[in-house]
Amino acid sequence: MHYTPTFVDVQSVKRLAKQHKQSHPELPHGKRLDLATAELLGLRNYHELNRRFQAVIDQYLDSPSGSNAVAHCLYCDFRFAADLKEDQREHREIHERVMEVHEITGYRPGTYVEREILKQDGHTKAHSVGPLEDRIEGALMVLRGWFDRSYRNAIDEGQWRKHPSFEAYVAMMVPYIEGLLPELAPSLAQRYGRTPGVIAHGQTCWPLQ
Repeated sequence: MHYTPTFVDVQSVKRLAKQHKQSHPELPHGKRLDLATAELLGLRNYHELNRRFQAVIDQYLDSPSGSNAVAHCLYCDFRFAADLKEDQREHREIHERVMEVHEITGYRPGTYVEREILKQDGHTKAHSVGPLEDRIEGALMVLRGWFDRSYRNAIDEGQWRKHPSFEAYVAMMVPYIEGLLPELAPSLAQRYGRTPGVIAHGQTCWPLQ
């Protein structure tokens, strides 16, 4: 069966290779990586692990053909020149940041397109003449789109562990919702609370620490 490595797998191999510096001081770093890969994952060497992990990352690429084509990763939302080594390295770094959070928390913030669709559909639902619960659901869709952008900013800056949960974020945004959707704000405040003064009025991103 073909083994598909995760971000955690790669980091575990790197940690074990670092530990092997004490037990195998005669081995260069590359050989310690090979040893750790074989011990932990049963693969031939670190090159094989890296090749398979890169394939995991590349499966999300939308890469048009032709010169000067811009590749777009549908997972981490990064756009880059696929034929430039420095762009490839930057993509992998960004992709790994998002992947780390996804594997640890089970949650990946939506891409720009996903967020915009969520907000558009949410606005339509929140402003409809339907039942209150449906309209509240629409407001929460809008808030989810905002939350994902805020959370992604925190991931990019290495502060995702400090970022408030969605529930806490909604409470922080209730003061803004009071002006945007005044008829729905009381219900949101009753469910999630009201936390003024954290996110500036008119802003949607949690302030980085």
